Amino acid sequence: MNSFTQLVRRSFGKIIAAQGSVKIADFEKIDNTLTPNMRALRLVMTMADQLSSMGMPAHSVTNLALNITDVYCQQKVHIDISYTQIFVSQDRGVDREPLTLIRTITPRETNYQFMQQLQDLSAKIANHTLTLDDAEKSLDKILSRVRRYPRWVIYIASGGISAGSAILYSATWPLVLIAFFVGAVTAWLLGRLGRLALPPFFTQVVASLFITLFASALMWFVSHGYVDFMGSVNPTLITVGGIVLLVAGMAIVGAFQDAIDEYYVTAGARLLRVAMMTTGIVAGVGIGLYASRKLGISFIPTPDRLTFASASYQYLGAVIISASFALGNHTRLGGIILTGATGLLGYYTFLASSSAGLSSIPANALAGITIGFIATLVSRVWHMPSLAIVNASIVPLVPGLILYNGLMGLIAPENAPGGDDLLLRAILISVAIAAGASFGVLVGRPTRRSFVLIRNSLPQWPLRSEDQE
Repeated sequence: MNSFTQLVRRSFGKIIAAQGSVKIADFEKIDNTLTPNMRALRLVMTMADQLSSMGMPAHSVTNLALNITDVYCQQKVHIDISYTQIFVSQDRGVDREPLTLIRTITPRETNYQFMQQLQDLSAKIANHTLTLDDAEKSLDKILSRVRRYPRWVIYIASGGISAGSAILYSATWPLVLIAFFVGAVTAWLLGRLGRLALPPFFTQVVASLFITLFASALMWFVSHGYVDFMGSVNPTLITVGGIVLLVAGMAIVGAFQDAIDEYYVTAGARLLRVAMMTTGIVAGVGIGLYASRKLGISFIPTPDRLTFASASYQYLGAVIISASFALGNHTRLGGIILTGATGLLGYYTFLASSSAGLSSIPANALAGITIGFIATLVSRVWHMPSLAIVNASIVPLVPGLILYNGLMGLIAPENAPGGDDLLLRAILISVAIAAGASFGVLVGRPTRRSFVLIRNSLPQWPLRSEDQE
């Protein structure tokens, strides 16, 4: 027994001695030993993630990212962008393993100043004016100092979109002020619902339901004589202004641009999101109108095309809508002025085309083409993303009134015909606007490139011809 005990003790002693002689390897943190190639890939991934999350078309993001990898990476890089993920792959030859990076795209608030800063950084890298160290420092500085307007400015901008929509149809200032108030409150409500992590579909339902019920309550107060000074207010236009506000942020142009550029997965996802959010608006407005009818509150007959305000007021409304949308997406002052002017030009094209005998669908398509073409040409000069100009300038063309009239036709107790046709017409007009704007951008790219080549042939400083937007 004593021999067995001694054997056990000697065995444990050898085990402990062996463990004590093992040397533990020192593992360094990977962040401190990244190769320049991996650092460049991470830089590209971060910039592509930020831009994609703000709605930039996948083709533009891919070109921007490849311009960076062509400068910093010796081996070619493949980049694939879907709606929710970014894939970056690099084949490093037969002697080294390939690299693949994947990042999930997190939706972020659109900020056109921030987007332009990232595009400027990409342009500097493509021009070989920044080392990798300087590029990383510049990106960190941009990410840490994002310029944003206060929330109350966003509420004012949202109110401006609703008020501008009301001005298109009526110059009654009590109506404009009420529409402004409803738009500002709706923006606040959307922010609160967003903090509760409510899905966008239900956010649209709740917001559109609030707008419709507010208009119904105003109708009740007016009909009972409690607010006589608002007797000339048409609650229908308040609802229309709210619809335009909710539709404005859908970024449908980016979705169609992805489809035209043959990024079908991303385009399909973005178009499905637009469809779901539009369905949310339809559901919210429909529920509100149905509830109002059940409570005995009947909206007055919806205005037709003849009830539009004079052309001067329509132009004023278009400028206010476009500029307010740009302000609400954190655009600098010069960009706000530019988007207002482009929105005015697009709306003028629409009115001129309508006066020339074109129906609403081709007239809106022609206005969209004009906006997309002009935005692509002037974006480089004004130092602003063309996407920002396009998205802001097409908002005055949104067929909010037709969409509302279609809903009224669907819920009418007498089952009045035309509701389905009006809804289909609203959808076709929206598609025509987005497709027209995308086509305008497509035509504007080679046109701008030709201007740049002509400019570079002159005995002056050359300009860049690469597309960054």
